[in-house]
Amino acid sequence: MRRVDLCPIVLGFFTMAAYAGPGDVYPGDTFHAAPFDFLFGNHIDTHQQLKLKKAGGKPSELKGSFYIIFTDDRGVSLGIDPNSGLPKARHPRGLVLEDDGVTIRHDEACGVSPNIVCVVGWRMRGLPGAAKFVSHAGVNGNDHPIWMVNRAEEATAPAPGMVIPQPGSYTHMHWITRGSSDPRTASVLDPCDKKNASQLEDEAPTAVNEVCEGWFLEIKAVRDFAFEHGGEIIPVRKGTDNRSHLNLVTNYRSLPEGTITTTRD
Repeated sequence: MRRVDLCPIVLGFFTMAAYAGPGDVYPGDTFHAAPFDFLFGNHIDTHQQLKLKKAGGKPSELKGSFYIIFTDDRGVSLGIDPNSGLPKARHPRGLVLEDDGVTIRHDEACGVSPNIVCVVGWRMRGLPGAAKFVSHAGVNGNDHPIWMVNRAEEATAPAPGMVIPQPGSYTHMHWITRGSSDPRTASVLDPCDKKNASQLEDEAPTAVNEVCEGWFLEIKAVRDFAFEHGGEIIPVRKGTDNRSHLNLVTNYRSLPEGTITTTRD
């Protein structure tokens, strides 16, 4: 992959510096090339580049990068967050078609889309595990799917690996499907074999209250930026990031709808 040093570029009405470096993906570059060819088999594959390590034929570790884009699929800058003063970025959304199956709604795929450069936002490490799916939609709208795990190594847990790894800062769990390159795909349940979070919740058979296999992820930002996700703009600072992708709980109580109010305007 090409390396370009600090280089000013004009994107739409904004002029900003493109901090391109090792690992960044340009149109025409190969994405998910060996050794960073691990696939979850769902939507996260549009913005992750990971290498799988195995021990005794079993998955033991993932290492690689998590990608963001600073422009949309027209090459227009996402702008500056007025609150933090940081350039706004988001994950690429992939290629999405209209209902006619032909008209492109948006085209944001790393290495393919002509108007975007996928920039490394975080370095990432993953450890294998499992968690119980709780929900995707909530009082604050749709966001990362919520997973319930243990804090202790409990022999009575519904499945092995349902514990937050230590040491480390593993704040995000992501599930695998049967399309994954994970050695555990043969044991993926029908409810967990879904391409995106909304399907886990809404598409039959629903994954609510099911234990799905996946990976606990620790992410460390390599730059400062304002991350757009789930209806929020989250300032991300270089270093360990425990809030932009937080989706783990250790306890959950079913409550009547409307009991908990929103925390966002």
